[in-house]
Amino acid sequence: TMLLGAVLSDTVILNSPTTTDRDQVAIDYLESVVGVDHEAFGRDMFEAGSDVAGAAAETLVTRDCKEYEVTQGSLTIAQVETVGDALGTRLPELHDALEVFRTRGGHTFSALMVTDILKKHTHLVVAGDDHAAERAFGSEVVSGIVELPGVMSRKKQVAPPLLGVL
Repeated sequence: TMLLGAVLSDTVILNSPTTTDRDQVAIDYLESVVGVDHEAFGRDMFEAGSDVAGAAAETLVTRDCKEYEVTQGSLTIAQVETVGDALGTRLPELHDALEVFRTRGGHTFSALMVTDILKKHTHLVVAGDDHAAERAFGSEVVSGIVELPGVMSRKKQVAPPLLGVL
């Protein structure tokens, strides 16, 4: 059960662009051993782990945060995975907290991915040079947010374009 949960978590229930054929084979095998439907199990697992409604904005903007060195200094990208639009109304608050985090840490640019794993959609909250985010994703930054439909992976879909422009 733990192995099944680990693979489902890492692959976001086989929806991440980082998912491999080996992941699918492992899920099929573990699903038969454990005797559960992997999709239902994964959904339940993510719902239990994504209850962030009461979490402090300061905590959310640093959750699962990675730092990258760029020419001008440092870039941070954090990610919070949700099931549904649990943080939609808190995006302005998250933007303010992200700007405080960026300034205090002396980062050139900071981003927070608020990723709805069921809709396969990310609200990218950005602090720093809005134009860099617009160049990276070809989308307008509105109130500190870039809408990224279909984007779920920091490693493959968010970090490369940002690193490319910074």
